[in-house]
Amino acid sequence: MPPSSEQYAQLAALFTTSAESSISSSIELLLPAHLPVQGGLWLVPYAGREAGQGLSLLIRMHEETIDVAAIGNGHFDFSECNSIEDVIERIDVPISNWIVQPPSNADPTSLLHCDADRVTLLSGADQAAVVGAYRLLKGLIAAMGENESLPPIRLIIVGTEERAASDAASRIVQTAHHQLDVQIEVGQPLPAMRSTNNVISQVSFPRLRNVVDLMASLRLEVTTTDEVTSSTSESQSEDALPITPRFESSEPQPSISQEQVEQQVKEVLITETTTQEQTTGFATYVHGLLSITPRCPEHEHVELAVDSDGKLHVLAHADDLRDSAIVSAWSMKHHALLTMACGGIELDASVPPVQHLFTADAVAVADLQGSGLRLHLLTEVEVAGNVGTFSTPLN
Repeated sequence: MPPSSEQYAQLAALFTTSAESSISSSIELLLPAHLPVQGGLWLVPYAGREAGQGLSLLIRMHEETIDVAAIGNGHFDFSECNSIEDVIERIDVPISNWIVQPPSNADPTSLLHCDADRVTLLSGADQAAVVGAYRLLKGLIAAMGENESLPPIRLIIVGTEERAASDAASRIVQTAHHQLDVQIEVGQPLPAMRSTNNVISQVSFPRLRNVVDLMASLRLEVTTTDEVTSSTSESQSEDALPITPRFESSEPQPSISQEQVEQQVKEVLITETTTQEQTTGFATYVHGLLSITPRCPEHEHVELAVDSDGKLHVLAHADDLRDSAIVSAWSMKHHALLTMACGGIELDASVPPVQHLFTADAVAVADLQGSGLRLHLLTEVEVAGNVGTFSTPLN
């Protein structure tokens, strides 16, 4: 069968595009959340996967030093380097990924001024990791000014099999969307470390600048490199000979009607809505809460959640008022057990859990006002032909 027009275009691009021009550098801010045991070891495998067939430069900033590792393809030696500028001078191939881990004491405001192309959260899948990732995001949102915006955020789950990684990612993404109004992209999980990582060279030297200044110098380097590459690519393309198609497909290209497109979009929306309804709990409708996995035996329908201060919350339907009280007492009695089940999250045992009741009939719970219970209206509403869930506090 002769090549299609799309295949021909790919062949033409192969002969008319220089190898260097296809490499675009990106600067990524890497924020490790609560990682599995020996968490720092996951950074190198991640950088290696990002490098692909190119080169990643992993820069880890500490309080007084900076560690730099080149991962991927190339031949150079950093052993004599005393600064990031020395490192850059030694590299003789294009860098596709600049990955910077800020120091642990960097404040969220400085991270927002790093001019990163993307912020990546590297997280485990246990309960402590889910809460840690949410708190990290909450800190970034709290540091935002009125005219500031977040760069694209991506989440990578490491150290667990695909299903557990997907479950953890879904909880973080949905909570961030409902509680913080933040959209997060989920990247391919990294289930295990490879036995070997292609670290070409690495070096440590004293840290002389903060993360904002370091990122600014990297941005200048990337901009300069891209301008040189672009200029070279334009020069080569002007000298390139035109290519005349030798093959034409005699088969008509399939066309998709507007009705088919609308039907495909409708199916996707229905699938996404159904999935969200199956995984969304009461905690997503209360600002600042994150649902946790453990449940009280024989009362699994009553939800448990934790806030940013470690205070426990019990959430249930108004019809389950008695069950909510039972779970509240049970959670106080088994505080240590819950702490272990949540991966070591510090739960505040000094106060009883806050109880939340949800109802679609506000009048039916009017007599519970003043009882110390948090009451919420949760119902379906229709606006302009679109049906959705609406929730608001009643007290």
